[in-house]
Amino acid sequence: MNTAALPIAAIVHDHEDGADALMRAFVECQSRAGLDVRGLVMEAGAEGAHRSRRRLRDVRTGESFEIFQDLGAGSQACCLDVFRLAAASAALRVAGDARPDLVVVSRYGRQEAGGGGFAAEFLALMTEGIPVLTIVAGEFLADWLRFTGGLGVELPVDADRLRAWGAQV
Repeated sequence: MNTAALPIAAIVHDHEDGADALMRAFVECQSRAGLDVRGLVMEAGAEGAHRSRRRLRDVRTGESFEIFQDLGAGSQACCLDVFRLAAASAALRVAGDARPDLVVVSRYGRQEAGGGGFAAEFLALMTEGIPVLTIVAGEFLADWLRFTGGLGVELPVDADRLRAWGAQV
């Protein structure tokens, strides 16, 4: 993995191995240190809830966005609600306008790889030179590398490595 300090980083995970908790803890630490951190983090719903209960939280305002819809127990369809995702993207546009020290974006995934989701917001933030941290599942790593032109840093789910990256941006 590339470990040079660049303003774009992705925590690369396989099978939800603590990446969300790591990102939330990092955001809290950076905020306590006085940095202006903005963006969206993923949070679980009620204890043991199905992924359809997960939501995004705006780290500055605390506003919550339930971006998954309940399609029923037997459904095999994607439960992502793209209309709610679009509403959440407003937090990223506001964040970019504020020129913060760091913007976190909960995920780069299937939607972004296809040009949707938060792709436009990622590009706007990167174009402005605003440091960006996201989470990428291993299955989308090749898409992420193409999207960033290989200019980002890929990090494992490791607090020490994340803190080292954060200290350099």
